[in-house]
Amino acid sequence: MNNLETELSHILNFQFVHDHLLTSGQPSAEQLKHIKEYGVDTVINLAFNDAEPHLDNEDKLAAELGLNYIQVPILWDTPADDQCLFILDLIAHLVQDKVVWVHCAKNYRVSSLIYLYRQYYMDFDMPTAQELMHKIWEPNETWTGLIHAVALQLQGRKATQDLQNSLMNVEPSSE
Repeated sequence: MNNLETELSHILNFQFVHDHLLTSGQPSAEQLKHIKEYGVDTVINLAFNDAEPHLDNEDKLAAELGLNYIQVPILWDTPADDQCLFILDLIAHLVQDKVVWVHCAKNYRVSSLIYLYRQYYMDFDMPTAQELMHKIWEPNETWTGLIHAVALQLQGRKATQDLQNSLMNVEPSSE
C-alpha cells in the first residue's frame, strides 16, 4: 500500500469496492485532496449539509480541486426507495468511465446501497455483500426495510431483463 492509499484508508469507514468505486464517511478538506490525487473524478455525497460530521463548502472545495460533485441527500429516518434506485443507477452509469467516491456522514447510508450494488450490479452473493456491509454497520429497522424494498425492485428489474433476453433468443417457429 503506497502513502496515498494509506491516507485514504484513514478516512472514516473507508471501503474499496472496485477500481472505479470507493466509499467512506465524511472526508476532510485535506482528504478530498488525496481523493483527487488518487484519480477520482466524481464525488457523490448522500448526506445533508448539516450532518455530523460534515464539511463546510464541500461543493466549492470539490469544484476547486476539479472534482465533479453531486449531492443527493437521503433522509435518515425516512429514506425513499426510488431515490436509492436513482443513486444506484447513477453509480452504475458513472463507474463505466469515471472513478467515483460515494460518501455520507459515516458511510451507513452508502454501505446499505453498496450492499445492493454488490449483489445486483456486481453479482456478489448475499453473504459476502452482507459481511462487507457489516464491517461498516448493521442496519437498523428503517434501513433494513429500505434494503428489502429496493432489493425487491431490483429483483423485478432483473427478472424482466432475463425474460426479455430469453424472448430475444427464441428462434421463430416455422409454420
